[in-house]
Amino acid sequence: MKKLILTFFLVLIFGIGFAQSYEWIDSLKHNLAVAKQDTSKIQIMVALCRNYRNKNPDSAQYYGQKALDFSRKINFPLGEVGALHYLSMTQINLGNLPNALEINLTALQIAEKNNLTDLAGRILKDIGIIYLDAKDYPKALKYLQQAKTLLVSVHQNQLLTDVISNLGGYHFEHNQLDSAAYYFNLAYNNMLKYNVSWAKSYTLHDLGSIQVKKGNTRQALDYFQQSLKAAYDQNEITHISEESYEIAKLYQSINQDSCIFYAKKALSAAQQGNFYENLMNASSFLAEIYEKQDAQKTIYYNKITLAAKDSLYNLGKLNALKNITDFDEQERKYEIETATTAYKNQVQFYLFLAGLAIFSLIAFILYRNNLKEKKAKKLLHQQKEEIQTTLLTLKSTQAQLIQSEKLASLGELTAGIAHEIQNPLNFVNNFSEVSTELVTEMKEELAVGNQQSANEIADDLKQNLEKITLHGKRASSIVKGMLEHSKASSGDKEPTDINTLADEYLRLAYHGLRAKDKDFNSDFKTDFDPDLPKINIIPQDMGRVILNLINNAFWAVKTVENPLVVVKTEQTENKIIIKIKDNGSGIPENMKVKIFQPFFTTKPTGQGTGLGLSLAYDIVTKGHGGTLEVKSAEGVGSEFIITLPFKTIE
Repeated sequence: MKKLILTFFLVLIFGIGFAQSYEWIDSLKHNLAVAKQDTSKIQIMVALCRNYRNKNPDSAQYYGQKALDFSRKINFPLGEVGALHYLSMTQINLGNLPNALEINLTALQIAEKNNLTDLAGRILKDIGIIYLDAKDYPKALKYLQQAKTLLVSVHQNQLLTDVISNLGGYHFEHNQLDSAAYYFNLAYNNMLKYNVSWAKSYTLHDLGSIQVKKGNTRQALDYFQQSLKAAYDQNEITHISEESYEIAKLYQSINQDSCIFYAKKALSAAQQGNFYENLMNASSFLAEIYEKQDAQKTIYYNKITLAAKDSLYNLGKLNALKNITDFDEQERKYEIETATTAYKNQVQFYLFLAGLAIFSLIAFILYRNNLKEKKAKKLLHQQKEEIQTTLLTLKSTQAQLIQSEKLASLGELTAGIAHEIQNPLNFVNNFSEVSTELVTEMKEELAVGNQQSANEIADDLKQNLEKITLHGKRASSIVKGMLEHSKASSGDKEPTDINTLADEYLRLAYHGLRAKDKDFNSDFKTDFDPDLPKINIIPQDMGRVILNLINNAFWAVKTVENPLVVVKTEQTENKIIIKIKDNGSGIPENMKVKIFQPFFTTKPTGQGTGLGLSLAYDIVTKGHGGTLEVKSAEGVGSEFIITLPFKTIE
């Protein structure tokens, strides 16, 4: 009964794993069919090669080769290295280690040339594994240590799991079980810490191998069963085959029939992926078991073994595995090519030194000639001093003009404040006068004993005093707010409501112009985004920018019919936009490029310094990291657009 339940459980996992895996592969194929960019197609083909490498080597090689050819056609090194990497892993699964090594050395050259450090670490790791499988342990240790150093430097902790595991494999092959156990446990802990799910099957297998060496069969079986489950979870057919085979051998060693069940699982998985070496091991194992029990099954499994061996021999893979000379030749080619590249770099360096020497010689000749031209140097020195004096004068003049511009802005701000505060003060004065008269009337009524009339007057007086208090508070609020905006900038950014800031300066600009010119009149309106968040800005500086742009807009509509100025705010993903639009005469095309230049103005002489827009541009771009643009058409109007980056203030 237990055996039947176990069989059902493993078959269920196997089926679910394959269903999920092939759903993912179908999704990749669909994405490949609809992908439009070449690089996207290549990356999807590399992903298909990766997903097929432990399931269907033929499909893996098909997609890997297509990705490789396409990458080379469009010169896409990242795709080229990725394709080569997973093609080499497919060759490893097929048992063709020399071919895998050749592919990896090619990939390593491309990765190093294009500074693809992460991929270079992967490839060094794979080369170390190839030498480990080929039992060339010194070279295996060399490449694994190089991979470890490189991956540590780029903090690739997940890939380190595989490297550490194979360093343990190096010590395991040398029967240094304590060192091997140290590295295997380190790899297992690293896998858990960084959630390296794809390495779970490997690390559990390694821990089980240690227990096999120590003769702890039951503990080894426990590790191998966990490793097999992890292989099913990841749907890694080659690992399912290998792990099932290891479990079958262990069950055979303790004379349990379960060895046949697991050997058949190993054979089935190997057949599905055409992994000939695993196929040969599993079928040979089954043939040996049935040798004394069932002649027909023995013949059946021996045929499978012979067919697998024939496939391996026809491909020349077994001989290649035994002949490490091929490995040495490929590595020698790689070292020659690397040395050639280093030699070319050295030649370029020597050419640079030669050019530097020639340049130094020319410089020396020029220096010697310059010594003979002292009079010319003296003249140049005098000219330099004159230019510096002129520059200082220009800077002083510029500072004075900037101060004049600031004072002009302050005058406009003051006029606006005066107009804003006049309304509440008028109310206070009017109600005060009326209240004085009411007090006189109340006294008269009290004098003649008319208590009811006096009470009514008292009620009116109370209402007047309440209105005086209300408008007094309003005047106080206006003064407080205006003082806050007119104080000198601290240079510190603070959370600010852009809508409130823009609205206040719109009213100040309008009333300031009305205070200076009683005949001026213009319609204005706002279109504010109500969901605009507060952003960190220097409110005094940004207020000056908005005031300057609105003043310019009102100036532009002085001479048009139905003048209109619109102030609008809106929000994109990570930007706030302030738009100030007028229906004035517009800016001529030849003047747009000069509009933000210092001292350039379209106003009549004496009515503008030409520094307002220049200062506004500097505040927005340099002070707040934003942009200030203008859109204008003659006879239609102008629109100034402030764009400010922001992070939401919670």
